[in-house]
Amino acid sequence: LFPTGTEEEPLEGGLAFYEDVLSYLRERGIEPLVTLHHYEQPLYLANHYGGWYDRRVIALFLRFCEACFRRYGPLVKYWLTFNEVDSAFRHPWTTVGVCEDRFPEDQREEVIYQCVHNQMVASALATKILPQMVPGAQMGCMLTRTLTYPLDCNPKNQLLAQRDNRENYMYTDVQALGAYPSWQRRYWERHGIHVDMGLDDEAILAQY
Repeated sequence: LFPTGTEEEPLEGGLAFYEDVLSYLRERGIEPLVTLHHYEQPLYLANHYGGWYDRRVIALFLRFCEACFRRYGPLVKYWLTFNEVDSAFRHPWTTVGVCEDRFPEDQREEVIYQCVHNQMVASALATKILPQMVPGAQMGCMLTRTLTYPLDCNPKNQLLAQRDNRENYMYTDVQALGAYPSWQRRYWERHGIHVDMGLDDEAILAQY
């Protein structure tokens, strides 16, 4: 729809293609659930913006969302913002459009957390505009199925499994509960990680 991600208007050919797909599903009684961002960030944004590390990508993503809501609103009532939003650290290139080699090794964790935060804000803002543009539609979020089981009942293994799962659940804590858990903020503080947040970011997350 937006080949570089920076176009002012979407391509009609792309819009029509997906409209045909969604209409075909509807004709056959299939309820579509559409994921807006599924490992397909335009290469231009990865190369020229550093992917989701650049806050400007939020506005570009919302432009894309609005185009989808406007065209496909009559056909889709269930939406997801990001596919496997928790996978940013496992494969940052596909998830947040970041080529790790372009950043010093000691900065990569902070860079990816910044990408994650920008996606959280974008997700909240997309959730805000969806019901305005498509009354009755619903926005969801999803995680990779990476549940960790402890090896045995040893308290150390139990605690390690809980911590591992907690890290995964952090992403839905933010999207569903509207705030970063306190342990995550303590982690950032202990490790000297600075996540740049806009003045309204926390209110946006809390409300949407």
